[in-house]
Amino acid sequence: MKEKLARALLRILEAVPLPLLAVFCETVMLLVWCVDRKHRRIARINLGIAFPEMEDAEAFRIIRRCYRRMGTSAAEFIHIPKMDAEYLRDHFRIEGADHIRVSMEERNQPAMVMTGHFGNWELLSHVYGLEIAPTAFIVRPLKSPVLDRIVTERREFGGNVVIRKEESARGVMKILRRKILVGILIDQNVDWYQGVLVDLFHRKAYTTFGIARLALAMRAAIHPAFIFRDPERKFHHTLRFGPPIGIRYGAPKEEEVARITRLCNEELEKAIREAPDQWMWFHRRWKTRPAGEADIYGGLR
Repeated sequence: MKEKLARALLRILEAVPLPLLAVFCETVMLLVWCVDRKHRRIARINLGIAFPEMEDAEAFRIIRRCYRRMGTSAAEFIHIPKMDAEYLRDHFRIEGADHIRVSMEERNQPAMVMTGHFGNWELLSHVYGLEIAPTAFIVRPLKSPVLDRIVTERREFGGNVVIRKEESARGVMKILRRKILVGILIDQNVDWYQGVLVDLFHRKAYTTFGIARLALAMRAAIHPAFIFRDPERKFHHTLRFGPPIGIRYGAPKEEEVARITRLCNEELEKAIREAPDQWMWFHRRWKTRPAGEADIYGGLR
């Protein structure tokens, strides 16, 4: 019954024109912004780490816009099935995809893209999958099985493949052997045993080592990839793919894992510096600290 109701609501929302749906979703998120003191506080702490010189007024503007753009992104995600070829042509520009082609075709390498919760990241894989080739990406299952099924259908719309986080290593290696591009988000906090402590902005952060280990094991290329929302035309986006990160496949493994992970963070940092209001600042990115170091977030959970 819950799933039927959820799908009925989704069909109603799909029927609403995107500009109107976006206004509704943005309004909801601005109401959340008004009452969500905890995540506003987390975002301000994160901005203070990344941009210590930033004044409160600018941080306030960025945080408010992040909430609003979450609403815009939600509306676009709902409308994915209605984004036909004409819509994609009019609203998306792809830059640097030839870097991926060179790695996969000319160098005959498996390839991964590293990205983060930046812009409308759900559209990054969707548009690439429809315009160039189906792709695969790792996701964390949602707590609600109903929502997880519905969201997975959206994510796989057009031929893409979702890899569950609990089976990610095995699943990614299988996909890479089939020469399918794999996307991995690297910007979430991890426990100390799941990552390495490397620089991110002005403080070290435990960062997943999974993409680096996979690249070394599979001799795969890693390309930075981000989707930038046009600040003047909110439904227009640029997908930007960069050249492969330099990997020394014959170097000592653990040393190279740390170096690759740091280089990935540098690419993430470049994108955030270019458009700071397009990253999700609400996550406790610097939560895991070395033994004896104080909690950055003052007990916020």
